[in-house]
Formats: sequence, C-alpha cells, structure tokens
Amino acid sequence: MNRYLLTFYKKDNMRFISHLDLQRLFQRAIKRGNVKVAYSNGFNPHELMNIVQPLSLGFESEGELVEIDTEIPYEPKKLMESLNLALPEGIKFIDCIETERKNKDTTCPTKYAEYSLTFEDETILSKLKIDEFLNEDQIIIQKHDKKTKKLVDKDVKDMVQKLYLEGNKLMMLVSCGSNKTLNPSNLIASLIKFSGIDCPAEYIRITRTKLVKEE
Repeated sequence: MNRYLLTFYKKDNMRFISHLDLQRLFQRAIKRGNVKVAYSNGFNPHELMNIVQPLSLGFESEGELVEIDTEIPYEPKKLMESLNLALPEGIKFIDCIETERKNKDTTCPTKYAEYSLTFEDETILSKLKIDEFLNEDQIIIQKHDKKTKKLVDKDVKDMVQKLYLEGNKLMMLVSCGSNKTLNPSNLIASLIKFSGIDCPAEYIRITRTKLVKEE
C-alpha cells in the first residue's frame, strides 16, 4: 500500500462547498481518474482518504492537504494530473509527494495555520489596534460551547503566534492541530471589537495560505 500527500487550492465559488461535499468531489475524481485507491477493512469499507484539518465554510485556501492511500504505486505527478482532469474550476492539486505510511492514521500532523485577511474597506487596517491587542494579558474570543450551544468567553492568547499587517492584508499565524485549533473568524471579531470598529464579517475575506506541520 502506498500513501501520497497532495496539496490543493480552493478558491472563488468553491469556498462555499462543505467539507462533506469536498470529500464526495475527491471520491468522484478518484473514480474518474481510475486511481486504484485502497479501502479500509470491516463491514463498511471506505476509501482511505484524509483531508488534513478541514477548512471552514466560506474560507479560501492556497495550500490545503489531503492524504490518499493507493493499492499500487504511482508517479506523483501523473497521479496529480489524473485527479485534476476530473476537478471543477476553483479546485486544483498543485503538488504531490509520496510519504511513508507508518500507520493507518494521518502521517501529516499540523501545528499552526497561516491566514491572510482582506477587507472590503481597506481603511479598516489602519484602525486596528494590533500591538495593544497582543499586549493584553488575555485575548478573549467568544465561541459556542459544544454542549450548551451558548456563547462563552475563552482566553486564546497562547494560540496566537503572529498577528501583523503585510501590505493591504492582515496576516495571522494561529494554532491548528489535534488538540488546539483557533478559528480566525473568532480572532478577527475580537480584534475588531477591541479596536472599536464597525466591520461586519461579510466584508472580510479569509484565505488560509498554508498549514504548518509539526516538526
């Protein structure tokens, strides 16, 4: 059995398809590309494909990751080209490497994610109090509690690695792993509130530029 790690982008209208729909899309691409994908054992076998750290609905991405196990070896470039032939505009594989399959679980654990945020009104950038925000003893976000479904406050200061301006964009590097994951929507909402700015979420476009793997 062979394992391949593929990098793909997800842009424009494709940012509105759900994680489940993306899985189905890749399953169809595998079939149309005649890729001999490996299956799990048991009463309900499924294709051995894993999308690493699924992206939130509405976000674009320049570097998502998916692992695919196959029954036979492939030349990485040819595997990528076969899959791309069956994908719609807005989603495309841009890199493929063969990786060591140490176990049935993911061999690509991540630690951080980098995001790029663009604002419909670029004057907002000059009003963001980034330094003061980062110097606070706590960085409080509001998120829904999984059990009660109520909004609760949470300190995420240890999950924010970087937050800075780069040209006409706001960049952030935040935790994104199996134990800690920070949604950039919650962080930007907290920063906007702290800065005393009125900026609805629909006027902010969020792109995940890369996933940073663990050492």
